[in-house]
Amino acid sequence: MDNILLKKLLKNEFYTSNKSRLKPDLFENEARDLYCTLSDAHDKYDTDITPAELGILYDNAFPVATEAYKSGVKSIINQVASADDVSDSVATDVVTGLWQRSAGTTIANLGLEVSEGKLDAFSVLSDLLDSYRNGFTPDIKYEFTNSNTEELLQTASDASRWKFNLKPLHEKVYGIGPAEFASVFATPNVGKTAMMVTLCFAPDGFADQGARVLYVVNEEKSEKTLLRAQMSRAGMSLAEIELDPARAYKKWQEIDDSVFMLDIHEYTLDQLKDVVEHVKPDIIVIDQGDKLNIKGQFGASHERLRELYRSLREFSKKANAALITMSQASNEARGKTRLSPFEMEGSKIGKSAELDLIIGIGALESDGEPDMTRYLTVGKNKLNGWHGTVTCFLQAEISRYVV
Repeated sequence: MDNILLKKLLKNEFYTSNKSRLKPDLFENEARDLYCTLSDAHDKYDTDITPAELGILYDNAFPVATEAYKSGVKSIINQVASADDVSDSVATDVVTGLWQRSAGTTIANLGLEVSEGKLDAFSVLSDLLDSYRNGFTPDIKYEFTNSNTEELLQTASDASRWKFNLKPLHEKVYGIGPAEFASVFATPNVGKTAMMVTLCFAPDGFADQGARVLYVVNEEKSEKTLLRAQMSRAGMSLAEIELDPARAYKKWQEIDDSVFMLDIHEYTLDQLKDVVEHVKPDIIVIDQGDKLNIKGQFGASHERLRELYRSLREFSKKANAALITMSQASNEARGKTRLSPFEMEGSKIGKSAELDLIIGIGALESDGEPDMTRYLTVGKNKLNGWHGTVTCFLQAEISRYVV
């Protein structure tokens, strides 16, 4: 069978149409070396290869092969030249079957490694299965960008975005849409979580607009965050909820079916992908994104964050969901009203380079009565280009931003 396939592979058109399924492991011994020689020749010359040319190219590629081995290869080339012809469709089916069996063996071996506790093999297996998800054969189909102007305008239009329910912010930056990646950052205790539960769950927030919201937490317990979300939605303080929990729960039930909150302490990005595939959200919030685990060896923390945010950006595009991650500001941002992306903790410029929208929450420090004015500075904006600062107020007792 190797000889028949090698004869078909002398034709550049057949090789090109089956290239995605071909690899050396499908052939044995001398036939494998001849396949490698053919593959290199097609990629270099982009034309049909004759048996005589195959022999010459093999000698050039393997100059130190023994005479006995070369004699065996020449014999196979002669057999290839005299092999029976089969149709392209039959030969393609044979290549497909060989590829499927080879893929099955690879998957089985990775599964065995996972069972032996080699957890890195799970990520490799997951990526491999993703590449086969749309069919067992790796047919390559390219979806080039649609040039229809009206459809292109829709991707840039605010109509495709979920609006921010804080009017001063909404008037400058309407909202966020599918596959767009944003970050909200601030120093500790300024109100990052209150900001996000306001945008997601307070009246006219993302959930009220019909979005499916996946809110994942890897800092405080998710029960605490969910209670703050219910406070923000109902406009009730913790003391008021304790007196009338049914009232708060009734308000929450209006959006409960669209909200998915989960603890993800020690989760990897691969594990989060599984959650997203299950929920299929429109909005993903990660509190805090910097704490996600990511595989790889990194010489410094900023290198890890750069790769993490690059991966998160691709993750957002693949999920076709808006992604908002929260992170800390550096100590230099303490007491400032206007924060720049350069004051994101540990970022240098790696994190900000991957983001479409960056909002820093600034606040004045006070030794007396706390100043609840919050300054939302848009330091990067690839959505509509506006940069600047708007003000609002944190109503901490109900965990809600107001204007």
